[in-house]
Amino acid sequence: MPVLSSSAYNTAEDVLNRLRVIVNDSEVAGGDILTDSAPFTFTLLNGGYERVQLELAKVGIETFIQDWWLIGLPIMPTVDPEARMVIDDSGCNIIYPNGAGDVFASAPQLPINLLLPLDLYERQTGSTDEADKMEQPNNGLPSGSQQSFLMDWEWKADGIRTRGALQSQDVKIVGEANLPRLISPTDPVPIRGVLNAAAYFSAMIFAESRGGLISPQFKAHADEEIFLRIQISARRRQRKQVRRRPYSARGRGSSCR
Repeated sequence: MPVLSSSAYNTAEDVLNRLRVIVNDSEVAGGDILTDSAPFTFTLLNGGYERVQLELAKVGIETFIQDWWLIGLPIMPTVDPEARMVIDDSGCNIIYPNGAGDVFASAPQLPINLLLPLDLYERQTGSTDEADKMEQPNNGLPSGSQQSFLMDWEWKADGIRTRGALQSQDVKIVGEANLPRLISPTDPVPIRGVLNAAAYFSAMIFAESRGGLISPQFKAHADEEIFLRIQISARRRQRKQVRRRPYSARGRGSSCR
């Protein structure tokens, strides 16, 4: 992901320079210990960066939402209420209870940078129709004979599970992407406003690796930075108008927008 001169994203080197100041390694430009070429520097940096992503995701702040398409899901060869189509990292697999008629294919498979699917939409393969939103039942995927559409889905064992359909379907995934690792000083950190948090979490890991007693203090600073970031996001959400669905409309399939 290229960074423009006007971009609000910090670079990996920005975080490293802040980290060097925090751990008193900034007397020499580029650091004396945490240099860009040290074999442990970017491993340390990614540890702090990944911790920031988890802390934000924990409170419902999606750091990077993306759309993907699964094109041409196969037709279920046999109608069976307990059959399942499973799309995961191995590909697209059709599983029957007795094992007879199972189909294993390497494509389509889950996007390699998908962290967690949030919503799924489907339409018939080859059509230009608007994709319909699929339901994610709270109690897991229900049993039922296959129909023309997939209709339901669940996320289980790091895979998308459906009952399959009697026609080929395309599925759009709206989900949270796994952000790429930082490997170069010029790599962007594509989360706004987390420079200090990433630096303090990295400093915490650095101090712990040396038995430093100051490590809890670094964590406290990192937690405070995360809390401030959460407050900013919460204020933005509070400005959105939300209208509760009236009791008279509940149970009739209407939705609250």
